[in-house]
Amino acid sequence: MPTDMMWRRTPLPLCGRFFLFGNTVVINTNHKSVLRAAGKLWLTPVSDTNQTPAAKWEIVGAPASHLDAWECNVTLGNHSLYLSMGPEQWFAFDLETDAAAGFVLIRDYDPECDANAERYLTAIAFNLGVSMRTELEKTCCE
Repeated sequence: MPTDMMWRRTPLPLCGRFFLFGNTVVINTNHKSVLRAAGKLWLTPVSDTNQTPAAKWEIVGAPASHLDAWECNVTLGNHSLYLSMGPEQWFAFDLETDAAAGFVLIRDYDPECDANAERYLTAIAFNLGVSMRTELEKTCCE
């Protein structure tokens, strides 16, 4: 049995391509609410599937009947960003490769409208923008 944890990962069945900050982002997920929220809020859908994506994200959604108090705690490392959005929700982003993984609770069972998925992706966009500016400022000033 291989010891590589990535070997055991299950591919996520849904995929969407979007523009974010001028780059193509591919989001793989298991829940329609994630893709719907991404297209609705801040990511522009991309129809050209031949365009090479700059970033690949995997976001797993799990149904939840209730959510605890919602807050976003940010940890910015030398080359990474980690967002903790409650006890079961998180997003980890590698600032060098633009690869990311996350976990979100899907509150509503209607994939057309999930306020928590929207709040989750809004927090990601806001904090990515801030940390990318911070990284640019570091490289410009060094």
